[in-house]
Amino acid sequence: DLTQKAKDLRYLSDVDYSLDGGVYQSNYIFDNVSTSMDHYIDVRHTNGCIQRTAIFNIPNYQPLDLVLQEGEMNEIIAQISGGSSPYELSLNGNYFGAVHTFQIEESGTYFVTVTDSAGCSVSASIDVEFTDVCISNYFTPNDDGVLDTWGPSCAQQYPNLTVDIFDRYGRVVATLSQGLKWDGKYQGNDLPTGDYWYVVKLNDAVEQRDFVGHFTLYR
Repeated sequence: DLTQKAKDLRYLSDVDYSLDGGVYQSNYIFDNVSTSMDHYIDVRHTNGCIQRTAIFNIPNYQPLDLVLQEGEMNEIIAQISGGSSPYELSLNGNYFGAVHTFQIEESGTYFVTVTDSAGCSVSASIDVEFTDVCISNYFTPNDDGVLDTWGPSCAQQYPNLTVDIFDRYGRVVATLSQGLKWDGKYQGNDLPTGDYWYVVKLNDAVEQRDFVGHFTLYR
């Protein structure tokens, strides 16, 4: 009640405080305390009685900090320092747990928030340009070291990508998986100059596009 609160305030005015044997002050809050060991506080009453707290330590705490940078193609990397681990992250409001690396699916501004085990949070943003799957419109398999094979590139983030290549008659002359290239052969034989058609499937849980088109084999 109000009477008890008045008594408590009166008692507080009867004491002052000293940190580590320093000057006494009426405020019991101490700012900018060094990150060291064996601190103590003396509480002195106006009647001369002094009570000392137990020894305590101030840990070396660095503020939580977040820096975003681009990693591999279409990749954002969150660099975290300070705070207290473990950390939890979100990208554009979507929870990613302890994941520090994010794959993007389109160009734009991305916002990352990290929260440490103490509940402190910090956010940062980054503008990223999305690089789509690169598909050449020709190749020259003549062993000169230039465009000797054909296949999609800029597709590292799609590990389940598949490619079917067709000749003018609709025959499948090659099937590729991620990272593989076609050398212009069918059953070990060179195929002639001409146009060939492809169907590229990303087979990705998020990005489910297919690419259909044609390219030219030059000999």
